[in-house]
Amino acid sequence: MAEKFYAKENKPYPNHPLPILYYPGAIMNLLEEHDPAQEVLSFLAKNGYTNGWVNGILPEHHFHSNTHEVLACIAGEAHVQLGGPDAEIYPFKKGDIVLLPAGTTHKRIKASDRFRIVGAYPDGLEPDMQKGDGDYEKIKKTVAEVAVPETDPVDGKRIEEWE
Repeated sequence: MAEKFYAKENKPYPNHPLPILYYPGAIMNLLEEHDPAQEVLSFLAKNGYTNGWVNGILPEHHFHSNTHEVLACIAGEAHVQLGGPDAEIYPFKKGDIVLLPAGTTHKRIKASDRFRIVGAYPDGLEPDMQKGDGDYEKIKKTVAEVAVPETDPVDGKRIEEWE
């Protein structure tokens, strides 16, 4: 079961009324494999999240207005600010997954040297990159129109917390 966090609208960062879903330690078993990045990419793809990549989290506030995003920590740990300036900072460590609703602003505050994540998007959507400098009302409308994914990235079932 996921823990829920809420990021309030924080103009020019829209965030989303849906909660951020945090799954602590959800993929620890996959990280013992020979190629943990590929194992996690395959796991997320099986649950409907593709167009994946392996890297880190940008050290600047940004969000995606056209898609939700799942992030899975495969190594190290970081502190990530969710919601824009003056918002809460959360620890994100090896084995954790977070599902960010469209419009949720995120920024890496600090990270260990080995910090790496896998990211992916429902149905392989191509994310836009927003930094809070566009037409705010248009962006808010785009965020509100993003459909709820068919499946949860961890268990592959409906996302009950988003209904």
